[in-house]
Amino acid sequence: MNYATQKFCTAGLLTIVSLFVISIPAAAQLFLGPEELVRANDIDIQVPGYSVPSFVFWDGDNLRDLVIGEGGGGVSEGKVRVYLNIGSSSIPQFSTYFYAQSDGADLVSLGGG
Repeated sequence: MNYATQKFCTAGLLTIVSLFVISIPAAAQLFLGPEELVRANDIDIQVPGYSVPSFVFWDGDNLRDLVIGEGGGGVSEGKVRVYLNIGSSSIPQFSTYFYAQSDGADLVSLGGG
């Protein structure tokens, strides 16, 4: 089972992150599960500005963590949110986010239009 297909709909200046579960059995047919809102600490993830969610192996625990671009597009400076998967590979659960950093400072991307 893969859960790397994501969908994001923008309502005004806020993006709500959701995903579809993809199941590809041995017969090589593609099945999409129902859309689900992605949650962190039982709260729907909502990100200001444009966002691009991705699943990555962030912290070396062999679980896919959620990384989301935040802001930009004239809304705010762009940053990268990281939500660690504190669940399992089959039932991911995400923690409260922190910003990706370099040398102790948040990674920032200024909007360029």
